Amino acid sequence: MSPAHIEHLLAGGGRYDIDILPQLEAYLQEQLDKATYDLEANLAILKLYLLSPEAAKVSVYEGILVKALMAFPATDFALCMYQIPEKHHAALKSIDKLSQHLEMAKFKAFWKTAEEQVAAAKEAEGGEAAGISRAHGWQDAVRRHVCGVVNSTYRSIRCDQLADLLNLQVSDLNAVIKENSWVRSKDDKDVIIVRENASFETARAEPKATTTMSLDMYRQLFMASSGA
Repeated sequence: MSPAHIEHLLAGGGRYDIDILPQLEAYLQEQLDKATYDLEANLAILKLYLLSPEAAKVSVYEGILVKALMAFPATDFALCMYQIPEKHHAALKSIDKLSQHLEMAKFKAFWKTAEEQVAAAKEAEGGEAAGISRAHGWQDAVRRHVCGVVNSTYRSIRCDQLADLLNLQVSDLNAVIKENSWVRSKDDKDVIIVRENASFETARAEPKATTTMSLDMYRQLFMASSGA
């Protein structure tokens, strides 16, 4: 299903037509399978669910949140979560927990929790993908976010520390170093120079940065997305 086709469906008053919901849900599954992303289409699903609560599916809510999670540091997750009725939040707490770890830059905790959730989901579903594992390429998306935080926060970082943050083996870091235009220190090959002329401190622990938003910011985003 092409983005142009979805754009046509949503044109005019189409986004309020419940009859397009099956196509939007199928498009969401395509995003999960092919590592594509269309926030506008996913927000349209949430709006239709608000208009027709009886049509809402927790699995679709979960899929939308998983894709939004992969868009960090964008605030898509908060925007989507704000449009999901509170009665469904308990069923989505596992994805919300992962979001909290990313918001607080607790990356090692994120990987540990994600692995536990994936293992538990596969066991419960008979080996089928569930939760965050429904999305193809989720690990790569999260690692790009982690690298972005490292790039903007640290002057240098040791290889073992970076490997922990990325949930990789130290031997797998060369590709990451090259992709981010980092270099190894001439004095110590176990140290990666993130920024040559930055005033940041060498990494000693996970960054303390947070992207937590206030309720007023959520409201503003919701109003903007609804065209109000």
